[in-house]
Amino acid sequence: MKYALIITGILAGLAIVAPQLVVLGYFLLIIPGLILTAAPTVFVYLAGTAVIRKLLPISSVKTATSVAFCVTLLLGWLAMQPLRHSALRTYQASLQPDVIPNEPIVLNGHVRIERPDKRNAPDCDYLCMALLDSPGVTSVTTRTAGENKQAPPGIQTTAYTLAPADQKQAVGLFPHDPGQIVREYPPLVQLHGGTKLVAATKAVQAEWALRLAGKERLQQTAPVDAQTADWVLRIESHTTEKSGKLCQVTVLDADGTVRLRRSYRKQAIPAKMFYFGFHTAGMTSNGWFDVGQTVLETGEKSLKPESSLLETIKFPVPSCDSNALLVLRDKVRESLDNPNATPAQVDMLRNYLGLFFFDATQQDHQLIAQIVADDRVKEIDQQIKNVTSTKKTPEAMRVAYAKRILMDHTSADLRHWLAECLASLPPGAFANPSAEHLAIWDTPEIYQNAAPFVATVADLGAEQAMPKLSAMLATAIDLPDWHTRRPLIDGIRAAMIRLVPQASAAVPQVRELFLRRPSPIMNNAGDADDWRFALAMMGVAIEELPVFPTQSPQTAERIFQRVAERVRRYTRDNAKEPQA
Repeated sequence: MKYALIITGILAGLAIVAPQLVVLGYFLLIIPGLILTAAPTVFVYLAGTAVIRKLLPISSVKTATSVAFCVTLLLGWLAMQPLRHSALRTYQASLQPDVIPNEPIVLNGHVRIERPDKRNAPDCDYLCMALLDSPGVTSVTTRTAGENKQAPPGIQTTAYTLAPADQKQAVGLFPHDPGQIVREYPPLVQLHGGTKLVAATKAVQAEWALRLAGKERLQQTAPVDAQTADWVLRIESHTTEKSGKLCQVTVLDADGTVRLRRSYRKQAIPAKMFYFGFHTAGMTSNGWFDVGQTVLETGEKSLKPESSLLETIKFPVPSCDSNALLVLRDKVRESLDNPNATPAQVDMLRNYLGLFFFDATQQDHQLIAQIVADDRVKEIDQQIKNVTSTKKTPEAMRVAYAKRILMDHTSADLRHWLAECLASLPPGAFANPSAEHLAIWDTPEIYQNAAPFVATVADLGAEQAMPKLSAMLATAIDLPDWHTRRPLIDGIRAAMIRLVPQASAAVPQVRELFLRRPSPIMNNAGDADDWRFALAMMGVAIEELPVFPTQSPQTAERIFQRVAERVRRYTRDNAKEPQA
């Protein structure tokens, strides 16, 4: 007994103090993990047996040990019963019977959707649009927990209505991802599964884009509270504890009668016998011990509240007609060619961009470029960033992106993103620049936001580029802080590297700015190495690169070796293949 206590005590201590050893044990043939997992429980029962055995008036060691062990097991069972029974009563009290209607529920009037577990701000999504499209539904109020729990309740509640277009509402709202209904409504999933899913999703979004640019508008309206709403739809999906989960959808009518309730509940309660259970967070090395639990489940584990709701209510199912995409494209072309297009028709152009998710084809590029270059189309930040990545910019965007950068209503963030896209085009792409490209390079207020595009000025050649870079460098030095100065400094340095060796005329100025204290062109050792690399590319010998007076000869030698290796890699990676 003594040796067993010592061994299990040591193993239990290791397992509790360093639970990552238990996880490691499971990776090492599983058995070591099982031993460490069981060690705390075995130690407790052995310690209890040893204590009780000493208290028993039994002379036989074997008999005393057997009796003590049985008493210990009994105590382990008794210790768990109060907590277990309490948890069972709580669990049983929380259960609610499912209510399944015999026929589809027809919603009307003011509908309220409550999503207490949704953390983002309320919006009009696919479910909201399905309800608004239903005959008889006047408005849909959506309430969520909101992004900020400290915000007033009104900020977390928004209401929408689908109304005929009028002059007061020239441009309405556009729903958030209305095509998601194809992924959530089971009959549509079955009909448009696999490769047809994306096309069907886009078709739904195209249909709404056409409708909301025509005779209908999605508008915000006054929210309706739960007491006055004609229908209340409550959707819950959250984790209650470490091993607990609740998924539930409930529909109540104006009288508060439950017309639909479906739920799945999973809850961990104390086990019948005392033991220490070990848990891990997925495949990580973290783990912890707690008192053993039993998991109870009620309902269908596969329940999806939104899908279950859509299957129960009556609403117009989208046709998912792929012809809607063709019709929308034609309408977009008409609006682009029509200088008198209505604000709603212009907004349709922005919504058309939202149909792409890095899947635009070469046939789409010209039309996308026309939309981007149209000054009437505003606030395309989110839509355009999903058309292409910054590293795969189509040649068709060469002028359109520049025009968008120059527009007064273009945000600083979008200008920077567009500049990154243009900078990714092959060297020489701007050797014959348009008026828009020249305007960007010559306008400090613009190229400060579009700093990545500065590197492309090298395509002009040294004679035209160096005066522009000199002016840009003067602008950068005058900027008040490094945070705003850095993007422009990086762009200027990239342009000088692309100009080598023609940029050698800038070496004296760069060297002086490098050694100035504080230096306006760098902020740390990494920036210093970047400039040394640039100077080396501009023709400065490695041993003549600038170092600081405080740096020892050994440090300088290591710096020179590092820069020399970088130059070799750059020269190798950018060497032109010999022509056949």
